Amino acid sequence: MASLTTVFGSDTAGHPEKEAARRSTRRFVRSEGELAVYDPARRPTGHVYTAWEAYNAYGIHALEEAVEFGSAILKCRTDATAAALKTRRERLNLSHRDIARATSLSENIVKSTEKSPSRVPLVQLQNTAFVLGLDERLLSYDANSGGDNRLAFRLRELSNARSQSTWKLSPRTALRFAEAASIIRVQTRLQEWLGINTERHLFAPSDFYGSYQTQTWKVGYNLADDARIKLGLGESPILSMRELVEQRLGIPVVQVDLGQKIAGATIVTHNDKGEEVRGILLNSAGENENVWIRRTTLAHELGHLLFDPNEYLENVRVDPYEQSAADPEIQDLDHVEQRANAFAIAFLAPLNQIRSVASIPFSKASIVNVMHKFGLSQTAARYHIFNAHYRQHELPQITIQETPEDELKAAENFTTDFFPLQSTPIQRRGKFADLVVRAYTKKYISRDTASLYLQCTGEEFSTKVGMIRQIFDHGGT
Repeated sequence: MASLTTVFGSDTAGHPEKEAARRSTRRFVRSEGELAVYDPARRPTGHVYTAWEAYNAYGIHALEEAVEFGSAILKCRTDATAAALKTRRERLNLSHRDIARATSLSENIVKSTEKSPSRVPLVQLQNTAFVLGLDERLLSYDANSGGDNRLAFRLRELSNARSQSTWKLSPRTALRFAEAASIIRVQTRLQEWLGINTERHLFAPSDFYGSYQTQTWKVGYNLADDARIKLGLGESPILSMRELVEQRLGIPVVQVDLGQKIAGATIVTHNDKGEEVRGILLNSAGENENVWIRRTTLAHELGHLLFDPNEYLENVRVDPYEQSAADPEIQDLDHVEQRANAFAIAFLAPLNQIRSVASIPFSKASIVNVMHKFGLSQTAARYHIFNAHYRQHELPQITIQETPEDELKAAENFTTDFFPLQSTPIQRRGKFADLVVRAYTKKYISRDTASLYLQCTGEEFSTKVGMIRQIFDHGGT
């Protein structure tokens, strides 16, 4: 066994294994099937990793082998890469054309990844794996390439769910979900590496959805009250759901165009340690373009993510607009959706505050005040006022034309409109890009990794990294 200083360099002397890997300035490079110590004189064409990345992905023994013998074999079997990519595509019920469109590769190259991957540049193999929801680091190294089979089967089921619902996931949308799982895993991992503390640990799933004595919607209201207490919100309006979910709770929110029907979804996947990782998929199109509706969607998905056990989420819970915007106290929703709807509305606007702001007799001003104070759509505000007053007083049926204030729009902006790297898709901008740049700045990940995640070339990343830092304003920390 090689000493730690032999593996990680003399500057790591005296440090335990994990800390030595973190501090090491040594680099490693991998091809499709091997890992070697990086030597710029040899002009390697593979993916360059920091010692910290290589250590976390392949373990100390692979690094020792690479140092002692010049390279370490990563392939678990000869056809590992081809088999992983083909199996994953088939499990998701996708065509080569579907993958080509999502990766901007030609259909012939996509076919080559499954027939002769050794002839395909590694970065294209990695991009394909990432979009398919695989762990690109583990491509060929792990027989399943870090893929979550339960998630894949669930996405296939939703793609074929003609009998269960009036809509189904298209191939394009199924791929968006698979890629979102990759983003969620990476974002969670980078957040952990950067030592970012969040308040996510304050919450745990609950399988109580009500009883004969307690209606489901009351359970949702109670969960909202409890969440506000834990987060120290009192009964004040939430100024930014984006900041609360992404910053305080550290929950990945992946924004992407999902068409006109889906409002959002909650995704449950697993990391390379087998641990459950959760995130939110938020539609950037359709009714969510209205910031009031987007806040409600985000609160609804937060209710699923924080409190629903995976036996009810089934790895993916998809919410159409009409369902997430329904009156939480109606009885024709399933209990999982009803609890999430009730949580969302009460979390955004506590009942006591609604009774105070919109007192009887109701008027147009009652509805408008609630909309602007708590950031609710007209539909949500009307339902909530009606329910807060025990469903005993009808609201006036009048036309209201109100728009969110610019301050609220700015507070909920996910930093996706303007981005220095035009090739970076919308789903990889925002907080994900922020963490990629921070991890690169801290030397936890290499330029190759950062450019892979932001879907650009290494040269483009080097040129624009300073501008990206300025967008998120971390001062290089």
